[in-house]
Amino acid sequence: MSIRTVVHRLVQNGRVILRSLRNNERFYSRGYEHFDKIHVAQIGKSQNGGLPCQNSGNVWSTGRHLGYLGAHARRIFVDNILKRVTNSLAADLRRRAASRLVFGDSAPFFALVGVSLASGTGILTKDDELEGVCWEIREAVSKLRWNAPQNDKNYETMPINENVSLRDFAIGPIIAKGCSAAVYAARFVDATQDENNDLANVDGKTKEEVTAFPLAIKMMFNYDAESNASAILRAMYREMVPARRHYGNDELAIWEQRLAENTVMLPSHSNIVAMYYVFADRIPILPDSWGMYPDALPTRINPSGSGRNMSLFLVMKRYDITLKQYLVNQNVNMRVSILLLAQLLEAVAHMNANGVAHRDLKSDNILLDLSEESDNCPSLVVTDFGCCLADKNHGLYLPFNTHDINKGGNVALMAPEVITAEPGPFTSINYTKADLWTAGTIAYEIFGMKNPFYGEKGEKAALKNYNYTEDALPALPDNLPSIINAVIKNSLVKSVYKRLDTELAATILQLYLWAPSSWIKKEGYLPSSNEIMQWLLCLTTKVLCEGRNANLTPSHGSFFVDIDRHQAYKRMLSTRSFGRRTMPEYQLIASFLSRVTLANVRSALKWMQRNI
Repeated sequence: MSIRTVVHRLVQNGRVILRSLRNNERFYSRGYEHFDKIHVAQIGKSQNGGLPCQNSGNVWSTGRHLGYLGAHARRIFVDNILKRVTNSLAADLRRRAASRLVFGDSAPFFALVGVSLASGTGILTKDDELEGVCWEIREAVSKLRWNAPQNDKNYETMPINENVSLRDFAIGPIIAKGCSAAVYAARFVDATQDENNDLANVDGKTKEEVTAFPLAIKMMFNYDAESNASAILRAMYREMVPARRHYGNDELAIWEQRLAENTVMLPSHSNIVAMYYVFADRIPILPDSWGMYPDALPTRINPSGSGRNMSLFLVMKRYDITLKQYLVNQNVNMRVSILLLAQLLEAVAHMNANGVAHRDLKSDNILLDLSEESDNCPSLVVTDFGCCLADKNHGLYLPFNTHDINKGGNVALMAPEVITAEPGPFTSINYTKADLWTAGTIAYEIFGMKNPFYGEKGEKAALKNYNYTEDALPALPDNLPSIINAVIKNSLVKSVYKRLDTELAATILQLYLWAPSSWIKKEGYLPSSNEIMQWLLCLTTKVLCEGRNANLTPSHGSFFVDIDRHQAYKRMLSTRSFGRRTMPEYQLIASFLSRVTLANVRSALKWMQRNI
């Protein structure tokens, strides 16, 4: 680019910004000053002297100028990229698309990119501009809401402006029972079927029908917390980290405000359990409660029980089976195993990127949705966040100054840096890669082998997480691709500094699944930036097109809309609505694109070529 061109663009773009700012100030000087006087005062704050009004006006005015600067910066960036398109068709499309691009509509952007790629002129050359396109990709994919559940309609039927309690649900059979909770099948009460709102039992005919009870309610056992909502949620706040909506009484409001200041709330993701509601309520007499957990019942139900009158209830999507049960009952082929591991790593990457460490990963805490056809890969989600670390103040580093600090749940599958940590005045436990290490141990189970850090009943584990050597790790199956083998072995390296980053490990599996095979050959070449971008744009186009055909939920508005509940319990086979690939595969691709950066892809490709 010549000096003359650079000077011309600086003058042109600077003139546009100055003109817009001048017009904006002129607009607000013509009798519209009263807009600056709108402000919101915090509860309990003094408003003497009118000072909050003046401050809010200054802040609002500053934000207004920054907003205009940001919009024009985006316009300049897009315009400079699109000016590199040399063919006449793209030039004509550019004039009609420029205004739409400024307001965040990415569809014409990908259309122009496609024209340029077809003409072979090379639209992008600079890495910073390529990263800008990656940002556009992330924005476009996030608007399609692939992180919402795609194979059930529960999220479309949830009420949003009413308090939820147990009386809103018909309770079905018990699904599972653990040491700290029991899980029941459930559905919303239908006034046409349930004449009164009492908890409903079911007969044997419907006990196995997931369509009749598409929800699951997890009742936590409460032995210690007082029987009020604040105390219960304070004691069990970790369980509600992935929840989308919390309900309670008036006394909960102040506590919820404090909770939000210190606790991370995990955003929705296709590989994290879909948890719709969290609320506290009185423990009722539920099916099989006397036989399954009599000690957890309150004395008003069981005089010999040790439980409290109230507990925490979590309303979730109902899944079909745990990963442990699935691996025992199914003969899983290699591709399905790789897809399951990729989904697990995406879940771990999503948690760690949002400052959450699960700390209790195991095949019992991983659930599968089998609504796909029998020969397709199931959808995998991580559940049971009762032991997680989700602290805004300390992130993934837990201060460890005494042995009383809880390190997590499953001791056998704790990462070496966690299990061997010793308390001290300036000591912190590093959880940034702890879940990745645990996922590496679960990978043995996914590929049909025994977990080397677990022992069968009455038997000792082959390896101990605190003193094993990397050479002692059992060999993985011979037919396992070498790059997958390398990722699993690297995730089990004892040194946290030699272990892969969780996001990088997930990207490597995504590249193995979807990237051109020539990129991952031992003697292959590293693709250029334009080749990587062309591949990413092809993936994005595929997801965008299939997303439009799949009737995904619009990104605007609430998570939930009010529709006829009679249509709420139909589970669809997603392969009927999607293209050649299945819904879990599209969700995997969308998860990758929603976090993609050019630097991460390059790092993954370099690591793959070094370790094949």
